[in-house]
Amino acid sequence: MLQPSWVLRGELAVGPAPLVEQHLDDLREQGLVAVLSLCGEQEAPAPPGLAERFHWRRCVLPDHKAGRPPELGEFGQAVEQLAELAPLGPVYVHCLAGVERSPLVCMAWLIRRRRLSFIDALDYLKRVHPPTGPLPEQLATLRAWIETGG
Repeated sequence: MLQPSWVLRGELAVGPAPLVEQHLDDLREQGLVAVLSLCGEQEAPAPPGLAERFHWRRCVLPDHKAGRPPELGEFGQAVEQLAELAPLGPVYVHCLAGVERSPLVCMAWLIRRRRLSFIDALDYLKRVHPPTGPLPEQLATLRAWIETGG
């Protein structure tokens, strides 16, 4: 069973990659209508039916295995993809494990849309999604994104 963590009830949820069709059923039961994947196709292939059942986008961000943090442009594009999906209904943002990249993008959303500070966004994400654990270099990308006007 895939159990998303609601960042903003009825608007934004976060968690690990949906890998099988049952995971899509789990997301639907939670009321989610859109999915933003931050994984590459080889890292987490889309389960059958994802594109037919959800508004779906893939915007690949590197994780710790890539040996580099997301570039500012890559990160900004992921946040923009989320902004394009959000008006369609509740969005599920995922990376492979739901620990680094997806919480980072959700932090950016809280900072941009809810006007939370960096620290408040991180603290809040850790409360609502305990696995949250972006690496320092990933958090540095978020800080740089904020400084550019996010």
